[in-house]
Amino acid sequence: MELVSSPNPHFIPGYTGFCPQYKYRIGNTYGTTTHKVLLDPTVHHAEKLVLSDRYADDYKTFRPALRDIDIVNERQGDTIYKHPMVPGYEGFVPREHAEYGQRYTVQATEALSDFEKLQNQKKAAMNEIIKVGYLQDNKWDPKTLEEKQLTQSDFKLPLIEVRPECGGLLRNVPVTEPPLTPPTASVSPYFSDNIDPEKYLKSGFTGHVPFGFASFGKTNKAMTNSNLCDFTSNYRKRLSNEWAPVELDRPDPPILIQPAEIYHKHIGQLPNYSGHIPGAIFRYGRTYGNDSRDAKRWLRGDFSN
Repeated sequence: MELVSSPNPHFIPGYTGFCPQYKYRIGNTYGTTTHKVLLDPTVHHAEKLVLSDRYADDYKTFRPALRDIDIVNERQGDTIYKHPMVPGYEGFVPREHAEYGQRYTVQATEALSDFEKLQNQKKAAMNEIIKVGYLQDNKWDPKTLEEKQLTQSDFKLPLIEVRPECGGLLRNVPVTEPPLTPPTASVSPYFSDNIDPEKYLKSGFTGHVPFGFASFGKTNKAMTNSNLCDFTSNYRKRLSNEWAPVELDRPDPPILIQPAEIYHKHIGQLPNYSGHIPGAIFRYGRTYGNDSRDAKRWLRGDFSN
């Protein structure tokens, strides 16, 4: 039996985690080698195993919890949603779509418990709003010591009109307002005028600063202003000289364009010309270029080859 199974503790063959000193051990199987490594006092390793021993403790989880079962069963007048929910039920179960990884009975019970807790929270919030309204209307009848200690509002609802005859009066009091500054379109500091006081880059700007490689020994405002002025001047100079549109002076084309001649008298047609050559089907013994030279002679009555 010792030859068949590896002694414990050992790593199961196929384990891809780290095993200290394993790459320096040879000559045995993976299980035997890891067993020796784990028990070797000269090898530094953790005092506990990587995976906890679930058999050594009494930790168990029962789902659904007893509290969830009690909440579901305490629903009044409900004959469908009761614990346990029978698997295969095709009806709607509130909040069941958010539960997964468990049996249907567990998921349905926990979903119903969460739904009931949410409904109770909404009812408590609504009761609090109603309580505040009754308290302001002086209609609240406190029954407990906590309710008697609630601070009542100084003004009861609905508010009473003191002088109804002044309800429609409005006072027109002139108020002087400072004039609004007209908005100005923000111009990029790269293309603004060189005399613009805002022609500089803010401190901490991480973008490209043109002509910044040759500037140093100045403050950020003075240095970036000088660089931007050089960039703007150079840009406008090249825009007017190098980048100006080129105007070509060409003679005007003739008013009447003569059609191009197809059949030349001293030049033959190119091979693979797919047009018509007069009399070509009745001639033979010559190349295409020589035969198509002065092709109009056939139209003039010259039938010689």
